[in-house]
This record gives sequence, C-alpha cells and structure tokens, in this order.
Amino acid sequence: MKLTPDIRVKETWLSRKPRWHASLVTAWSIFFLLVASVMYWKDIFNAASWMPVWQEAVLVKHEYWRLWTALLAHADVGHLLSNSITFFIMGYFLSGYFSFWFFPTSALLMGGVINYLVILGMPPEVKLVGVSGVVYWMAGAWLVLYFLIDKRRTITQRALRSMGVALGVFFPASAFDPTISYKAHLYGFLIGLLCGAIYYYFNRPKFNDALVYEIRYEEDIEQAVLDREAAELKRLESSEDYN
Repeated sequence: MKLTPDIRVKETWLSRKPRWHASLVTAWSIFFLLVASVMYWKDIFNAASWMPVWQEAVLVKHEYWRLWTALLAHADVGHLLSNSITFFIMGYFLSGYFSFWFFPTSALLMGGVINYLVILGMPPEVKLVGVSGVVYWMAGAWLVLYFLIDKRRTITQRALRSMGVALGVFFPASAFDPTISYKAHLYGFLIGLLCGAIYYYFNRPKFNDALVYEIRYEEDIEQAVLDREAAELKRLESSEDYN
C-alpha cells in the first residue's frame, strides 16, 4: 500500500524563545523616553522649546532634528503611559526575534519620517510630540512579519490572528480626541507594514532555514487518533471509578 506523506511545518523562526536581551533593550528605551519626557515637562535645558515639532520649524527654519526629538517628549504622564505599554510589548518581540538595526534603530529613524508626513497635514501652529507613530510602526512591522513567518498555520489562520491584533491596536479606547494625532497612527502602521515586508524579503533565506518540517504518514495519523481515543476512554473510566 502506497502511503501519502503529510508534511507540516513544526517549527519556525518564531518558535524559539526571544533573545535574552529583549527585555533589557525595551526597558532601557522606555527609561530613555521617561527621562526625556521629564526634561520636557520641567523644561530642563529649555527642552520645551527645542523638542516639539511643527510645520514652520521644519519647513521654514529647517530644524530637522525636531522630527526625532519630538518622539521623546510627551504631553503628560497619561500620554507616556498609554504609549509605553504597547511600546514595551511590541519592542520585546521585535528586539527578541529580529536585528538591533530593525528595532530600535529603524523604528526611531522611521519615526522622524512619520512625523514629517504628519506635520505636512497639520495646522501650521500645532505642535506634535509623542512616540505613538513609532508604536504603530512597531505593530505594523510585527503583524506582517508574523503573517509571513509563522507557516505552522494556514494563511487564513494567520490572517485572522493578524486582523484580531490589528483591531485590538486600532480600536479606540475612548471617543474621538482632538489632541491625538490619528494620522501618526495610520502613517506609522502603514510604513511599519512596508518595512516589515522589506525586512522579510531580504532575510527570507534565514527565516526559511529555521523551518523544521514534520513528516507523518497515513498510518501514523490513524494510530495517533486511536491513541487519543484510548487515552480519553481510560480517563472516562477512571472518572467513573472515582465517582
């Protein structure tokens, strides 16, 4: 009898544990955000004047550094906390599974690009602060990398999981707030998807080398089913004896 093999992916790049330094990198990044935000709140070294970004400062005065210093400042403690939670979770996975150049380096570089795109559509006098654009970049990058790498599951399963996380990230916790830059969220997420796809493309051989396949034959599958049924029957009999 000719048996048809059932070949499945058993392990992927994401099956391994995140690198040991993941929590340290993310924790130090958040600590840096905290210190910079305190400087902004207390106006230490006149930080309140040179950290925010707005149209005139970049397009007229060419103070391009503001595109990045604005990432480090936050309006208040609540603003910092709301960003820090997702930042830590996404940062842990990105730094744990991918290169240091992807996170935090590329994330912060893209944060400046996101801020530039945002201020182009903002009223000239409105100032922008906060790392939320980077947070959404991180979410977008992680989702597309997860979708492309986790081949243990079907495309449909991966798509549903990704959409579920995306809805959790994008679903507003409160009603519309005019102080929140929703454009930063959108641009960050879209650019994150693009960067994640590009990163996967150039590192695809490495990710494919990490795939571990499991080959099972029809008889093995039937035996596994019989073993599960026998174990379940034994469990039920033990339960009846106990009662």
